[in-house]
Amino acid sequence: MKFEVVVEQGGKPNIDGVFEDEAAARERAGYLLRLAKFPVVRVMKTNGAGKEEVIFQKASSGGAKTTTISHIDEADLSAAELCTDVLQVFSFGSRKVLLRLLRGYWDEQAVIPAEQLHRYYPLRYFEREALLFNPAIMRLATLQAPLLGIKPFDRHDQILRLFAALKELAQGSDALAPFDQALARGGVAGLLAATLDRAPEERDRLVTHAFGAVLEPCRDWPSKVTAILRFHEEGDAENGGVIDQFLAETVDGREPVRALIGYAPDLGTALQSLLAVVHGDLDDRLPMTDELLALSNALGGGGFLETRGALLRRVQGGLGGLTPLTRTSDSAEGKAFQAILDRLAGFDGYLGGPAMAESLTRRAKMVWGAGGQDAAFDATVQRLAGRLPMPAQRIGFLLDLATSPFGRHKASVLIRQVAGEFERVSSARELAAPGVSVDEVRAGLGRRLRAAGIPRALAEGLIAKIASIPDGQRSLSTPLLGAPVPAAAPFSAPPVAHSAEQTVDVRAPRAVPARLVLSFRGQTHRIPDDGPQLVIGRSSQCGIVLDVPSASRQHASLFQQDGVFMLEDLSRNGTQVLVPGAEPQVLAQGDTIPLGPRGEIVIGTPELGEEPARIAWEVTRG
Repeated sequence: MKFEVVVEQGGKPNIDGVFEDEAAARERAGYLLRLAKFPVVRVMKTNGAGKEEVIFQKASSGGAKTTTISHIDEADLSAAELCTDVLQVFSFGSRKVLLRLLRGYWDEQAVIPAEQLHRYYPLRYFEREALLFNPAIMRLATLQAPLLGIKPFDRHDQILRLFAALKELAQGSDALAPFDQALARGGVAGLLAATLDRAPEERDRLVTHAFGAVLEPCRDWPSKVTAILRFHEEGDAENGGVIDQFLAETVDGREPVRALIGYAPDLGTALQSLLAVVHGDLDDRLPMTDELLALSNALGGGGFLETRGALLRRVQGGLGGLTPLTRTSDSAEGKAFQAILDRLAGFDGYLGGPAMAESLTRRAKMVWGAGGQDAAFDATVQRLAGRLPMPAQRIGFLLDLATSPFGRHKASVLIRQVAGEFERVSSARELAAPGVSVDEVRAGLGRRLRAAGIPRALAEGLIAKIASIPDGQRSLSTPLLGAPVPAAAPFSAPPVAHSAEQTVDVRAPRAVPARLVLSFRGQTHRIPDDGPQLVIGRSSQCGIVLDVPSASRQHASLFQQDGVFMLEDLSRNGTQVLVPGAEPQVLAQGDTIPLGPRGEIVIGTPELGEEPARIAWEVTRG
């Protein structure tokens, strides 16, 4: 016999928990009713035959918004967060994952993970919030299991055991009071000195407990920032690293930032204030809070990379939404956006990486649109890149955007612009920040080219060009791609793409033509020999004619672009691409991808009784 506690959430039933004992199930139902979060709570009895019977049901005046987990994915995880021992849960990496996964919960409680991990009763309370606790554990297990090479349910059980061990440690946390006193008496240096006699794996637990004791009386976000900054000492790198972690943990959220900013007339002003804090130059004449000004002064001394990253994530989140930057005119909107762009410009692109590049592009499409229509992607990217005067900046932005999910759908446009930007480079020094060696630039750009999904042949050619670029200011006599391109003026648009006939092999000094050879039902087609483009579909005008009912009249297009062969889906039912050693990829209408050395294009739906058309391709040279 089982007893299920079921709640209604968003008009749909959800199982909160399953109990062996009816009394326990009724107790849980009563607790949920007292929370007043759900309009209906019921207890279902299920016998061995699966027959269900409602034995308790009650409506409440609740239905208030329920705190839920936030979306996180593999990008939020790294090996540092794959905790196998309870002491690892106190690490900064682990706390960052918990912070992002349960952002709504921390905001509601006005605490950070470093505080809550040491408190037994709040941990028990959190565990009883089954609609929050259970999905959070399952989400972590689902993401982490493949990285550990185990099944999600096995990782789920491991995390539950870690949580049980965490509660057990919390019950004995009073024994850590001497470390709280060491922080109070001697600051961060005194605290770290006090931990030297303990095992290294205990350090994070001891440090977080000491700071948790300091933060516990602080019931709002600004006072927490003030309490942490009290221990900041300029010029002490180890001290700064500890302070940086706790500041980042505190400010990485919408509610903390809103409380720190205080009053701002519009979103644009708020974002510009945050960027001023990132740069450490917030104007003290602005009507911002004293705590935000103190944070800016601390960041102005250098370091604090984690805190800067947390603030940039808040800027990225604001830009990624639909709220206008201003409340006045379109021209004011444009000026506010330009000011934000100027503050975000870094040496190798816009600050904030791929996520920021995507948010900037989406926002720019809205700001620079006309007549109620967003601006075109190509023109938007050109304009964003054109605001960056240096090649390293433009290339960095394009690679960041290509790495983002949004940019990957427009790979052909970005590949063309990246190749064009490399044509402009006449010196390796144009790609190097002060103090960075040319070898580091070459290695770093190589990694970014591969991460951005640039086709392997092109990426290898561009990396080879980096290796051949003179280290001084001597100009190249012959550009690697296409005809010579004049040097870019500051804030100019990226170059117009060259036609396929102008493209040369990026891997060799002499031009060797590349061909895309397609084979279908005994016939062979070649690009560019048989023309610069080949269309596949049911129409008799297509280069490859299909007799597949679900195929569109013009289903897909193949063409050459800057030495790279591209496939674009034009259909309503999609196109499948099979590449040796890779998972099948399905393109939707408008998707464009570069083609590798060989593979197969599959068009048709077996579920409809069709025999799909299978078109093999191979890229050859000579």
